[in-house]
Amino acid sequence: MALSTRTIQDSINWSKRYTFNRNPVIGNSLEPALTSANIVLQTILGPPFQWWWNNDTLVFTCNPTANAATSTVISIASGVLTVTAANTFAVGDLLFPSAIAGSSAALNGVLIEVATASSTQFTATINLPNSSDTVGTFTSITTQDYTIPGSTFSVIQHASVLDLDAAGVPVKQYQLTVKNDLSLESSQNRPEFISPLRQDGSGNVTFRVFSSPDKRYPVTVRVQLAAPRITSVNQTWAPIPDFLQYVYELGFLALMQGFADDPRAAYNENKFKAALLGRQEGLTEEQKNIFLNNWEALQEGYLMKMQQGIAARSQ
Repeated sequence: MALSTRTIQDSINWSKRYTFNRNPVIGNSLEPALTSANIVLQTILGPPFQWWWNNDTLVFTCNPTANAATSTVISIASGVLTVTAANTFAVGDLLFPSAIAGSSAALNGVLIEVATASSTQFTATINLPNSSDTVGTFTSITTQDYTIPGSTFSVIQHASVLDLDAAGVPVKQYQLTVKNDLSLESSQNRPEFISPLRQDGSGNVTFRVFSSPDKRYPVTVRVQLAAPRITSVNQTWAPIPDFLQYVYELGFLALMQGFADDPRAAYNENKFKAALLGRQEGLTEEQKNIFLNNWEALQEGYLMKMQQGIAARSQ
């Protein structure tokens, strides 16, 4: 991780010298400085920009055998199914119950989605009468989804799948095509596509591959990390390193000057865009134009809200 020591308060103190000493931290909300800092941070760390100091590598291994668990306790109460069983299921997994006898037999063949999961128990929402049983089998309906501990990320940069021979010796790496979304598929082959499926809010991320794997395949995923949320002016600009101070300071100053109705805001906004694009390598003209158009639209909305606020205060 690159060094980042400069705080949002440092940027506020600096920008005030260029905004007629206008205070951008109003009341306990710390606005508009707080949201402005988040806008600049999210812009720099969002697509199409990619930074060597803000990414991570995640790995998992595809398995052609579906996860399954045998329950010791099954209960349905007020529309909530609770199953006690040693398992490796994750939130969002689709399961197929079978081999259940007694009062919960109606659960057989009813597709369920895991709502909460631990290593010893999982739950699901289901529209069946209250009941209680013991033994049953719960099997994942797909081998395409893989949940692993992972950093919060915004986009997949690239991914690859490793083909192994019968003895488990690496043969060849193949690049996976990244998609926004993938469907379930029964046919088995070496996976060719990958997409992010969900994040559970507990530090776990699930990926889906396509096709279903026909054997074990190690997968490597390179991801760009999402911007952290700034909630205090005492936070630093991390993970943006200090050597990019001239970039984020220009973006922050442009927003602060816009708040102060300073006509120099447009000049520093252009300097910010030029500095940001100047630090990137390999962007296509299309990617550059998308960023510029998005920033212009963002600025128009920001200025409109600011003008509405000024008008409201004058009434």
